[in-house]
Amino acid sequence: MAAQDQTAAQALGSAPGLADAALSRREVTLRAQLAALQAECEATFQRMRALSPAEAEATRGELAGLHQSIGEIVRRLAYLPWEATGPEAELTQILTEAAATSGLVGLGRLTDAKAALAAVDLGPAGDVFAELQAMNAGPADRTARLAFAQGLIAEASMRWPDAARHYALAARLDPDLRSLQKARALACQTGDLTTAFRLGTGLMVLAETSGTPEDRAIAMAEHALTLEAQDRPGEAEGVLRKAVQTGRAKAGPPSPDHAQHLAQLARVLEAQDRLSDAEAALRKALEVTRTTLGEGHPDYAGRLNALAVILVAQDRDSEAEPLQHKALELARGLAGGAHPVVIDCLTGLAQLAEKLGRLPVAEELHRQALTLDLQLTGRTHPDYAARLCALAEVVRSMRRMPEAESLFRQALEIDRATIGEAHRDYGVGLNNLAGVVEVQGRPDEAEQLYAAALAIFRATLGDLHPATQKVTKNFRALILAQLPHSVHRPGVEALWDLGQRDLPGLA
Repeated sequence: MAAQDQTAAQALGSAPGLADAALSRREVTLRAQLAALQAECEATFQRMRALSPAEAEATRGELAGLHQSIGEIVRRLAYLPWEATGPEAELTQILTEAAATSGLVGLGRLTDAKAALAAVDLGPAGDVFAELQAMNAGPADRTARLAFAQGLIAEASMRWPDAARHYALAARLDPDLRSLQKARALACQTGDLTTAFRLGTGLMVLAETSGTPEDRAIAMAEHALTLEAQDRPGEAEGVLRKAVQTGRAKAGPPSPDHAQHLAQLARVLEAQDRLSDAEAALRKALEVTRTTLGEGHPDYAGRLNALAVILVAQDRDSEAEPLQHKALELARGLAGGAHPVVIDCLTGLAQLAEKLGRLPVAEELHRQALTLDLQLTGRTHPDYAARLCALAEVVRSMRRMPEAESLFRQALEIDRATIGEAHRDYGVGLNNLAGVVEVQGRPDEAEQLYAAALAIFRATLGDLHPATQKVTKNFRALILAQLPHSVHRPGVEALWDLGQRDLPGLA
């Protein structure tokens, strides 16, 4: 099972693996795709602003798909100096085999398709594979090979449903470790978690019966990704512990895969609030990453920053801060230009600075993260909205209310398009905006914002959820101080009394 297929974290070393010409062509292609997708996102976003909520809901999936493609291109660009190959070499091999066994591909067409692959153009080869598969002239294993090739092309082109369909066919006709791994990953990516679970189970069984210890470890870690997506962290932890144990038992030095599995285990433990255990796993992952990939690899900077975040969560700020500064320094020095791990490092440092009361420092770090995020993903992404809110919180703490209000409104506009007005996070944004509007002496406007936020929280989380009660507390304080005759007062008081009776610790 090829290491590059599990995650970009398993790229081979810190030296560029592509020939300079091919690397340049791939980078040019990716940057052109990124610019086109960002423009399409902006156009879709502007169109959605004029749509009714029902019409916008139908378009929301389109925008989410564009954001998913942008995220993948940003990832590919970030790891380009470390990726061993693209799919072109493997596709050339499959094309040669298919032409030889079928006898249906002319020499001229074969030569043209190979030349196109060398120029990072997958289209002509894709046409040949599709025609050969449509003829259905070969045995199952040959048809599976053609389907797998089409899956590679669809995945490279970010046509996720097509890739999932092709890989699933390949895994059904001739299941091997690679086809099952790809089929599971794409089923998970397209949201078909039931199929992903089934394929992951099959992958583990096949790896157990015919794979190496490393294959078995990778198969288990792959299946754990599905369990994470299904919000089953306890089960994912058990599978990952077996993967780590299996990877540690194999002969020879540890591999980048082993580091990835340890980092994945740390993430699952952190999700269960077992911070001490997560810290231990992540420290081991860091050591293996340093040994196998070096400190000049993006995974090292990312995991160092993740360790610092876990330390901050344990109130060990003095230990965390130097680690975050080192992670940021390493991230800024990565090959390939602007890297998304820089955003994570900037955000981690900003949150620590805010916690320590260094608000001007926190503001500057948040602004740097926003600038880089705008460059990489554009201003229509939910992550960009979240960063706007983080900056707004700092600005609000510095008592610059009009500026905080403007930032919160920008974030809400993005959220309205990307997640919709019924989403819990949209309610969070309304509550934040209500707070800054209230302190600027506009109680009537704040009342409407709190009412809208409370309705969302009650619908999505229920009356007794702590987040619902927090909004209730804010709304009640406004009513008691400035709007004693509000029509919302009886309902808010009843909701508050309910919370005080069943959740007295929230007072």
